[in-house]
Amino acid sequence: MHLRLIQYLSPVVAFKNLKNIFNEKRCPACQKIHPGKGLCKVCLSLIKERPKNLCIICGEELNSPDAGELPCITCQTIPRNFSRLYFYGVHEGLLREMILGWKFNNRYRFNSPFQKFIAQTCREIETENLPDLIIPVPLHTSRLRERGFNQSLILAQGANRTTGAALSAKALLRTRKTIPQTELSGAERRKNLHTAFHAVPALVAGRKILLVDDVYTTGSTVDECSRALLESGAKQVEVMTLARALI
Repeated sequence: MHLRLIQYLSPVVAFKNLKNIFNEKRCPACQKIHPGKGLCKVCLSLIKERPKNLCIICGEELNSPDAGELPCITCQTIPRNFSRLYFYGVHEGLLREMILGWKFNNRYRFNSPFQKFIAQTCREIETENLPDLIIPVPLHTSRLRERGFNQSLILAQGANRTTGAALSAKALLRTRKTIPQTELSGAERRKNLHTAFHAVPALVAGRKILLVDDVYTTGSTVDECSRALLESGAKQVEVMTLARALI
């Protein structure tokens, strides 16, 4: 009892507790202390929200302000393997900087706010489309060793807690290492990813899948993943990303 009291009154322990309190109040992006949790109001205001008039499938902006969420001409002409895209914000400015820092500079403090963004996005899923299974886009083992974590899995965990759907990081596998997509054009991206993924029929057959990734650019990665899932018997595939690059 006395030992516990001495530890409680210790200046070192008191300093650590005070430091933890301040750290919990710091904005993960700007590191300034603010009331509340997560991003401060200033940083939140710097994240560009998703536009209202979007293609329901690929998330491309539609020209007509009254179009609502309809398939764009491209998606009507060249069908995708997934039926819908959900995303939190536009991949530019602060959100883009945060994602890059998270993936390449080990800024793990962004785990929590990003999972909250995904949780918020999950609330847009209509009841009849709620997934049976949540699957993160997999990294090749060599890339996973380099980075130390799969960012898509962390986001998928946020979706899992929000929807209550099962989560599997083994239902979809990356079977070969590919060139980083950022270095390739749209056509090259599709060729680069062809047959790069394998879905496990026993885990996906007959199930509604929510496929989770960090950024949607051309959609090549999630489309190839979706193709593998559908060929292994998945009932439907919808995609959710943290950000969408509006090209």
